[in-house]
Parts: sequence; structure tokens; C-alpha cells
Amino acid sequence: MTRLLLRCLWAISAAVFLSAGHGNNAPKDERDNSGDVFKTLRSGGFVLVMRHAHSPSDQDNSKGYSEGCVLAPGRGLDETGLLQGQLWSALIEKEQIPILKAYTSHYCRAWDTAAALSGNAEVAPHPSQVTTDPDKIALFKVQVEHDLDANPGSNVLLVSHSNIAPLYGAAVKAGEDELPEGVMSIVDPETWGTIARVSVMDDNGNPSVIVN
Repeated sequence: MTRLLLRCLWAISAAVFLSAGHGNNAPKDERDNSGDVFKTLRSGGFVLVMRHAHSPSDQDNSKGYSEGCVLAPGRGLDETGLLQGQLWSALIEKEQIPILKAYTSHYCRAWDTAAALSGNAEVAPHPSQVTTDPDKIALFKVQVEHDLDANPGSNVLLVSHSNIAPLYGAAVKAGEDELPEGVMSIVDPETWGTIARVSVMDDNGNPSVIVN
């Protein structure tokens, strides 16, 4: 399925969600005034690490949209996940955040999320996004660092799963059982640690840009 059709699906999902009274007409900006993380991202040099958008298990009629992705039983993006993708797409476009390339798991819930966020950048399924092997992870980190060094002013996007994203620095906050779905960690490749986390929904599922 082409990206144009995917973007139409994300836009339709957002319109349905918002018209049902689940949010405002645009994400509410709740950024910390002490710093502009988006201005920082526009300068490039970071790894944007996230778990796929909302995808509860055991869904009826789950779907995958990216050609070639593997649809795990009952694990496509649901309405909320599609909305998260649309909100992320709009935010990245609005803030003009440059993305060089997106690496993703081969599962549809991750691949479809990466497609939503990547704009016109290449989206590449990669074995690093499903492995916990320390040696393979270390080698892939070197590859990402090389990508960034060779392309100053850009960022690299990694979209995977709750057990993989933290291996690339995605931060699990105190009180969280696992990494939340659809929340992006801004990772410094010099330390592979999170400098900020960004979400496009509040705890009630309303569109809201939150940086912490």
C-alpha cells in the first residue's frame, strides 16, 4: 500500500477520533518553556527511538498497511494507534524535524508507525529491531552513528517494541511497567541515553504534545 493511501487512512482516523469528542482540532502544546526540544532536533544528530503506536493484543480484523510487513495475529494498529501516527506525522512536519532514515521491525505495528513518522525518508526493516543480542546491537549502534556523522543535520528514527527500544536508550519512567506505546525518546548517540521524551497524547487519549 502506498504512503499516500496510508496518509489518507491516518487523516481519516484522526478526523473520526476527533469528531467523536476525544480531543481538540489540533494537538495542545505543553512543552516545557525551559527549552525547545524541537529546535534542538532541527539541528540534527539525534536518534529518535520509540515503541510502535497503540496496538492492543487480540484485535478482531487487525490490519497491516506497509507492503511486505508481517502481521502478528491480532496486533495491527488500532484506531488510537492510527491517530498517534497521524499526530506524529503532523508534528514532525510542523516542526520541520529532519529524518534521514527510519529503521523498523518487520512487524506491521512497528513498520506502519515508522511509515507514519518518516515523511519522505526511507523506511527499512532491520534485524537489529527484533534482536536482544548485545553484539548485534553494538554493531548497529556504530552503523547509526556513522549514518549521523555522514549526514550532519539529520536524525535517525528507530521503531520497534517494548523489549527492544530500551536497548537503544528509550527511557522507561518510574511507575511504568513497560515503555509506553507511541512515545518517542530523544537519544544522544554519544551516550545512548534519553535527553527528553515526547508524546502526542495525554493519559486520557486526547491530542496533546507533552515533553518531559
